Amino acid sequence: MSHRGRSDNDAERVTILSVPAERIRPHFWTFSICFVVTLIFYIFVHVMIAENPSWEKTPSAVVGDTTRAAGFWLLASPILVEGAFMVFAAMFRQKIREESREEGIAQGIAQGRDEADVVWRQWNQRRLEAEANGQPFNELPPDFGNGSSANGN
Repeated sequence: MSHRGRSDNDAERVTILSVPAERIRPHFWTFSICFVVTLIFYIFVHVMIAENPSWEKTPSAVVGDTTRAAGFWLLASPILVEGAFMVFAAMFRQKIREESREEGIAQGIAQGRDEADVVWRQWNQRRLEAEANGQPFNELPPDFGNGSSANGN
């Protein structure tokens, strides 16, 4: 089993499920919120929706249901939290990749402009030197021709 992006430090692991120590608090709150919502739901079902609610039987029914719910949410909350971390981490990595790509494109454009500027300056320097020496200058500007550079290569 691969643990990409996680360290193998055993001090960071807490339970048999290998939950990293920094994620215990999110697991606890996810479990607590889900458990309380389930508890409220079961109380509502047993007290409000039942045709003949019996106050004597309601506590034992709610305790039985919430015990099963606690077991379920104890197992489900790590899945929910880790799934949420995976989704948000993937979204964050995608954002970083897009920003890096855009930055790389911008750098490439700037570098291309700088290189083109150098080629044009060299061509213009040769043109001005030829003009100053009274020599004919018939070299095509760098953008023309067969895509060759200023020196004809």
